[in-house]
Order: sequence, then C-alpha cells, then structure tokens
Amino acid sequence: MSSKIKIWIDEAWRWPWLWSVVACALCFDPDNKPNKELLNKINDSKKLSEKKRDELYKELIKLSLWDNPKVFFGVWVVDNYIIDDINIRQANREAMRRALVELLRKIDNNKINSVVIDWNDNYEFDELEKQPLFIVGWDWKVLEIWAASIIAKVFRDKLMNTYSELYPELWIENHKWYGTKKHREYLTWKDKITWIHRLSYKPVKKILDAKPKLLLHICCGPDATVPIMDLKEKYDITCFWYDPNIQPKIEYNKRLKHFKKVCEIEDVPYIEWPYDVDNFMKEIKWLENTPERWDKCTNCYDMRMKKTAELAEELWIIEWTTTLNISPHKDLEKMFKIGDKYDLKHKLEFLKIAFRKNKWFERSVEYTKKHKIYRQNYCGCIYSDTYPEKYK
Repeated sequence: MSSKIKIWIDEAWRWPWLWSVVACALCFDPDNKPNKELLNKINDSKKLSEKKRDELYKELIKLSLWDNPKVFFGVWVVDNYIIDDINIRQANREAMRRALVELLRKIDNNKINSVVIDWNDNYEFDELEKQPLFIVGWDWKVLEIWAASIIAKVFRDKLMNTYSELYPELWIENHKWYGTKKHREYLTWKDKITWIHRLSYKPVKKILDAKPKLLLHICCGPDATVPIMDLKEKYDITCFWYDPNIQPKIEYNKRLKHFKKVCEIEDVPYIEWPYDVDNFMKEIKWLENTPERWDKCTNCYDMRMKKTAELAEELWIIEWTTTLNISPHKDLEKMFKIGDKYDLKHKLEFLKIAFRKNKWFERSVEYTKKHKIYRQNYCGCIYSDTYPEKYK
C-alpha cells in the first residue's frame, strides 16, 4: 500500500427512537481497489433496495477478508443506554471514534492522507495527529461514504430484524424504527416502552414522564372535590358521570351541573353518560323496600361500577375507582369486592381508596362553601332512608 489513504466515516440510524447508532470507518486500498463492476453498483444506501444493500454488504465484507484485501473497515455500535447517558451527538462521536480505532489496526497509519466525515459535528479524535475534515453533503457523490453507509446500515438492520421477532407489535421491520404513524399509535403508554427504546428522545420521554391515566366515577359535586384534588397530582384523571339512581330529574340535573362545575374548576376532563333511570329501576325491582346497604344498594353500586369498568376498558384506561367510596353510609367491603370482580373481567386495576379518610369531609365542606357547590341531603334514590319526601 504505497499510495496515500483517505478514510471516510459515516453513521447509520442517528435519528430513530430505537436501539443503537452504528458507525463505519472505511477505505479502499488505493493500489488495489475493487473492480469497476462492483464500484458501479455502489450507490447511496438510501437509494438502494434492501435486497441490493444486502448483496453489496456481502461483497464488501468478502473483499476485506482475503490476504490481499481491497477494502478495510471498522464498525462500532453504541447502544441506546449510552445514547441516553451521554446524548446522541456524543454517542455518535464515540461510535465513529471506535470504528476508526478498529480500522487503524488494519492499515499503516503513516500512509493516511486524511479522514473525512460527512457532516458538521466537528469531532476531535485523540487517535489522529491531523483532525478530520467535515464536509456537508458529500454522501451523494463519494463511493467510500456510500460503502461505509451500506455496511453500517445493513449491520444494524440485521440486528434489529432479530428484535422485530421479540417485539412483533412494533412492526420494526417496516417502519425502520423512526417515529412513524404505526410507531406512535403503538407507543401510547409506559408499559409499551421497550428496553431498546431511546428514553432520552422527546417523544419517548414524554410518555415515560406522563402520569398514569385514571377513570374516576363521580356521584356528585361535593364527593368529587377531595378525590380530584388528591388524585390529580399523581394521575391523569378523566371523570365519569353515570348516576341513574338520582331522582327526580330536577335533582339529577342540579347535581350534574355542580359536578361539571367542580371539573371545570379543577381543569379535568369529564364524560357524561345519558340519564338511565329506567334501567336503574329494573336493577332494583322487588328490592325497593329492602334495608339501607342491603341488596338494593349493592345492585346500585354494581350497576354504576360495571358501566365505569366497561368504559375504562373501551378507553384503554387500566386504573379506575369511584367516589362512592367516600360516603360513611356505603359498605366499602362490598364496593371493593365489586371492583375486584370487574378487574378480573376487564383486566383492570380498581383503586381501593377510602376517600373518607384524610379529613375528607372538612375539606369537602370548605371547598363547597368557597365555590358555592350544591350539597345534597340524600344519596339520590327515592327509596333511601334519607329521601326528603319519604315520610311526608
């Protein structure tokens, strides 16, 4: 190798959301170059089909293996953990540096004319006496950069195709690990993030830092106050109004209005279910005169919690609970058992919270007075012991 050597360095997969960045440092033997037939096939890796890239990759590898190699290269991989630790720019530099170190073991360093990198990062390498040249846009006209890019890209592709078998739902082999529509649709929650995701990348970090979603069933304005205030610090809450037990309709509308008022004050979204009193009456048929907290009330809890669990499953919200837990007149053990039942059926997680603790009543009274929230004097059912018209 008498002529001077020019080394070219390129990287692959700097921008995807998954796994490593791969760099390749490459040079041709200036006195023993590959034949023109191969050189004419080499092109920008982005313009080649996957099949053609794979074929050229194999040919380039072969040309580096013989006793008299025509191609010299070094490859290095820096994984997503290091990317997250030192940032992608520095990880890319390290991949290029280590690829260069590997290549320098194979050639006579005194024969090196220059090292050229296609981009403007201006990295410096202690291994070189003369620092690299950085030229933007040369990847569309330099054979060695195209060859380096083919090796880096195919090498990483082969590794990622293995991961596609581990994570078939990610469709890695199709979207090439960028933030495509399919990838975004998949990556909706923390448990979808894999160990090969780059956690420092904004779209992934945003999901990682997001609060878990919670569907909170609410039965009235006053009972909404403390649960929303306490839970919204930890959860991304959606409130759900489904209270078909409340009669008469004028009372139902009044409570609904003040439920919405609390949601608006606390800036949380809500879903309002249509008035469903006819189905409620069917649920408690023949139980109208049973004692408070017996089967009539159990059916009432069950009806509302069943609807909440069904909606949680539909909305892909795993955690759910109800402010029915707040009243000292309600049987917590029964409600927790109902929650367990629908957890099992819908694969959810019911939060067993006794909202009645932590001075809930005093705090609720203070809140309702401050914001003029209507506070009712019976549960809503016309068959309850506290229904105002019952003994008139």
